[in-house]
Amino acid sequence: MIRPALAAVLLAGAPAALAQEGASRGPGIEVRELGMVDPFQVGTSQALSDQAWVSGDAATTRALLNALPAADSQGWQSGLASRLAARALLSAGPPPRGADNSFALAAIRADRALAAAGAREAFALLERTPRLSQSAALSRIHAEAAFALGETTAACRTADQLLQGRDQAYWLRARAVCSALGGNTAAAELTAELARSVEDAPAFDALLDAYTLNRDLPGDARPTTGIELALAHEVAPQASLQVSEGAPLWLAEAAQSYGPPIDLPQLPADALDVARGLEGTERNAALGALAGQDVDRGVAAEALALRLSEAAANDRFVEVARAYGNEVETLPITAETLSWGKGFVLAALLNGDLETARIWREALMDGPPRMRMDDPFGGAAGGPGTGSASGAAGLVPPQNTGLPAYEPEWTRPPAETMVVLDYALAIAEDRLSGPGFEAILAARVETGTPSRLAEAAGLAALNVPVPASVRAALLPQPQETGELGAMPATGFLPAGLMAARMQALAETQLTAARMVEAGSITPAALYGAAAILEEAGLRREARRLVLEAVAEGAM
Repeated sequence: MIRPALAAVLLAGAPAALAQEGASRGPGIEVRELGMVDPFQVGTSQALSDQAWVSGDAATTRALLNALPAADSQGWQSGLASRLAARALLSAGPPPRGADNSFALAAIRADRALAAAGAREAFALLERTPRLSQSAALSRIHAEAAFALGETTAACRTADQLLQGRDQAYWLRARAVCSALGGNTAAAELTAELARSVEDAPAFDALLDAYTLNRDLPGDARPTTGIELALAHEVAPQASLQVSEGAPLWLAEAAQSYGPPIDLPQLPADALDVARGLEGTERNAALGALAGQDVDRGVAAEALALRLSEAAANDRFVEVARAYGNEVETLPITAETLSWGKGFVLAALLNGDLETARIWREALMDGPPRMRMDDPFGGAAGGPGTGSASGAAGLVPPQNTGLPAYEPEWTRPPAETMVVLDYALAIAEDRLSGPGFEAILAARVETGTPSRLAEAAGLAALNVPVPASVRAALLPQPQETGELGAMPATGFLPAGLMAARMQALAETQLTAARMVEAGSITPAALYGAAAILEEAGLRREARRLVLEAVAEGAM
């Protein structure tokens, strides 16, 4: 049986391994003890250079991080902005000037990474971070992410190794859970009682009692923390879990990985029929597993098309496309699969596979590969697939094979579809000049919709000549200044430009993310964000920002 319930785990990826310090002693290689590594010097990606943090100073970095959505908030409202912020927050490098060994500042960074990137990325970041035991704040973020993901061994290791703050209610509860999971019920109950003397937590107590007394999951169980989510899962390992209404978004997303295993038929086509009847996270997991199976790649294409289209309807196209875009390369190109070609091209682009994106784009123009007149069975004359040793050139298919002598005429997609795909390809490849691109850009902004003008405004910041209608869209509108207390996107521009001209890379990118969060996909927001990224030399990030906006708008 295929068990797609595991697909969410496979998609998210295994936790990152602990960082290893090399012992090489060759010329020019600095050898340091692992304990001397600063928390900022680890990351899970390197979207920015290793100068991302040291190019800024501690006070400014602290002020900027404090202004970002925190892990205990409702999080980011714009996926475009949160992804931009996450790429900066997860980049590694020496700490900001004046912040050497600043565990407090590193903890704020990790907290904001949890809010922007989710539990899996935050957990991987902190698994690599040395000296967690010296910071209760860093340790708590690691433990919360680990508990939420079901990584209880890692969470309990952190709770056990913590050096300071062990008598706080949170850590008492963490050790109570760890004792219970280890079978030491008496120690769990005693430690939970100590936690209650510091701070009440009725929901936690109910879940711990349910686990230690082997009771059913309480009917009103709605976890609000990673510890409570871990306990709820231990009480009911196959239950679909719902977090409380006020819980942060990252916790709700972590809860989606829990649920009953889904048994699907062995045949992919039958499994797809079953998956169509599922809902929510079960449906997503099943479609994801079918998109990755190798038994029937035609079924994989249909499953991936469904997953992408449903993600687009929920404003999650970019995230899902990045997760599954690597599957496009091995999908068969047929008349049927080309009906989903636009999504496949964009998914490959967002995954960084430009060659596959170009192949699918050309197939949309020219149609699926045609059967040759001299090869009714799909192989070269005289070669494999001809069904004949002679394979004489010009042989027409026998009348009784039921095979057509040629493919029917191909009907190309609407011109607007090809325009948006060529537009996206040009942005991904940084081909943003010349008559060909100018024609594509003019066709794209012809309708003058706000989102398309915003995309073009982002390109204008990269010194791309744009129509006058884009400049007009950047003029202040009454609604931008009619409400007091709300910072318009353009309000971040001076600080962003100053950071960019000082080459403070992380500071620049996080300011750009705040600008997009404030203005969403509007001309002012995308122009300003792309402009300060370009000013700082982060052109690749600017193009990626605009490409994601184009992909979201296209789907």
